[in-house]
Amino acid sequence: MKILGEQGKRPRYRWIMLVVSFYAFVAFAFAFQVAPPLIPSIIEEFNISHAEAGLLMSIVLVPGIFLGLPAGLFVGRYGVRGVGFVSLVCVILGSFLTAIANSFIMLIVGRLILGVGGTFVITVALVIIAQWFVKEELGKAMGIYGINMPFATVIAFPSASIFMFLYGWRFSFYLSLAIEITAVVTFVAAVKEGPFVEHKRKASARQAIGNFEIWKVGLVWLFFNAAALSFTTWAPTLFEEYQRIPKVYASFLASLLMWAAMPCVPFYGYMLDRTGRRKLFAIVGSLLMTLAFVALAFTSNLALVASILALGVTAAMVPPVVSALPVEILGSNLASVGFGITGICLNIGAALAQPLAGFLLDATNSYTFCLLGMAALSAIGAIVAYTLKTN
Repeated sequence: MKILGEQGKRPRYRWIMLVVSFYAFVAFAFAFQVAPPLIPSIIEEFNISHAEAGLLMSIVLVPGIFLGLPAGLFVGRYGVRGVGFVSLVCVILGSFLTAIANSFIMLIVGRLILGVGGTFVITVALVIIAQWFVKEELGKAMGIYGINMPFATVIAFPSASIFMFLYGWRFSFYLSLAIEITAVVTFVAAVKEGPFVEHKRKASARQAIGNFEIWKVGLVWLFFNAAALSFTTWAPTLFEEYQRIPKVYASFLASLLMWAAMPCVPFYGYMLDRTGRRKLFAIVGSLLMTLAFVALAFTSNLALVASILALGVTAAMVPPVVSALPVEILGSNLASVGFGITGICLNIGAALAQPLAGFLLDATNSYTFCLLGMAALSAIGAIVAYTLKTN
């Protein structure tokens, strides 16, 4: 193909595709993650409970439970450009409806539409990277792409708090809208179908779906995300209401998890390849997360900051394992089915845990019990990881 470079037949355009894919995901993730710092203001305006406020996050994840696998079929049939464009338009519509919402129901509808678009954006971005990077570079590309959610979070949390003080809670959703519009323009201008397109055998997908081991990997991912996303959603509120920490600083403290995780994820991925001890990393990461949550439940001041950093460093051990195991268990030909299964589990865990954490907060009115609940989720993930049949 002419689009391939002379050395190694690697397309020179691939890095632009990586940046565009990364930015498309960040545009969605920013809109998703600006909500947690705004929850107290939204609760006050619409007179809702903490459990209802948790729906602002979980409703975004619900579409991924049902549309994760179909999204791959749509991308294969209609191509990344068409599906990606429509998906980003849905993300824009979701942010717009959220920003102008005059009722809690309309707010939820906007977040639901955001989730529908986001489900397809995630699939499109991964397919674009797979189409443009050779196997020898795919791990490196996915590693760079993988810092997308932490990157979006560390920008969204403090900026949402600051802009809420200056302009009210709706401004952050208008800012999300502006970012998403630039993502659409960039996507339409730059994205092309890649030279490396893999054709999966549909008949063998049943075999992958029936593989019990890949579902155990999915359960590890489910409990990991249930714990981690419950923390990022509720930590600003918990710190503000129970630790008497100012709103902007509370949001910054919550984002420290992502700051700590960003440099550690690629490092653990490198160590995972060097040692081959995937099961060990999954168990140790989940157990250390449990201990960090317990420490958070009983600390304050500098010890609280240290516990959040420890949570970020230990949490970074799990994602590289979950990314590597579908290929190991199912083979490269069916790995996409495995990623679909882990994606479904991610959305189930996060969608259920966040309103449950809000309900626990309503029922107990306890900072400590809320964090111990997150610790319990991590502990269950460690137990499931122990049952994995891998090194």
